[in-house]
Amino acid sequence: MGRPWVLQGNTVIDLRHHQLCTDLRAAALEKLFGFRPTRFYSAGELLAESDRRFLIDILIYPLETETRRIEVAVTNGMSDQRMANPERSDAVCRRELIQYLPVCTLGHARRLQAMACLPLVDGFHLDAFHTLGWKEPAVEGTPWKDAFFLEPPLAGHQEFACDVGGDRVGLLWHIPISEAERAFKREHGSGALLDRMDAVGLSWVFDEGNRPGLI
Repeated sequence: MGRPWVLQGNTVIDLRHHQLCTDLRAAALEKLFGFRPTRFYSAGELLAESDRRFLIDILIYPLETETRRIEVAVTNGMSDQRMANPERSDAVCRRELIQYLPVCTLGHARRLQAMACLPLVDGFHLDAFHTLGWKEPAVEGTPWKDAFFLEPPLAGHQEFACDVGGDRVGLLWHIPISEAERAFKREHGSGALLDRMDAVGLSWVFDEGNRPGLI
């Protein structure tokens, strides 16, 4: 019988806890989408073994919109742990990230997993209206290397219901932005960046090949 835990660097990963949490999330996501994920990227595919401090997979669900079929990528494992130091007492302390894409490539999945790992590794609370800087984009040669986070754009995804460890798990929408757009948000605030998103008609489906600049 295998050990119920593995040691990655100085971090002990509880495999039983991860599987229990995965089962809870999978049931809630199946209820949300109406079916199980059609494909996924495992934590092992996305990171080198030495980097696997947290087990976070990427689950892929197809979604029919009014104009086309897209893929919805959802992290699985970020909410195994509570995030640290929330700014508000009513803040959601367990999250999974969600992103809407024409097709979720390995590069998109690696990027989304990295965003999910960061608050757990560095010990901070990630919430709606926060931004993160990153060293590289999901697709080389594009400027969308940083990130802005909001509640999901679809009402059903905002109301996602799942409980882990007595805490509600909420979905958090990952929106890639440029370094200049992140600087604009820092200077002018989230409201100004949201106004720019509305002004250019920014799609909630992220397509780096057809993404207008916000500033």
